[in-house]
Amino acid sequence: MSDYLFIQSQDPYTEARAEQQFELAAQLHDAGHNVRILLIQNGVTPARKGARLTHFDSLLAWGITVLADGFSLKQREIGPDDLKYPVWISDIDVAVESLLEGHKVIWN
Repeated sequence: MSDYLFIQSQDPYTEARAEQQFELAAQLHDAGHNVRILLIQNGVTPARKGARLTHFDSLLAWGITVLADGFSLKQREIGPDDLKYPVWISDIDVAVESLLEGHKVIWN
């Protein structure tokens, strides 16, 4: 079993590759791997309450850990109360820590 961190920086409503990355994360999770997703920049958009994105919402329902970069949220005026549950606020240090721990990091 491997550990994966997906970093999603693109808006999945305008960039098809983002949706494909969510599909890959789901497949790896289903295969028994540890998967986390870090949303940064425009990638934080599906984390907002009321936003609908089938693959992203499925990831949350399956219990995959989803983190949203606090700086990216502030830039887009998205507060903690605006986030879907269970999206957690984090920072980009998660990526560095994952690399240092030998996790597979995939950035889109």
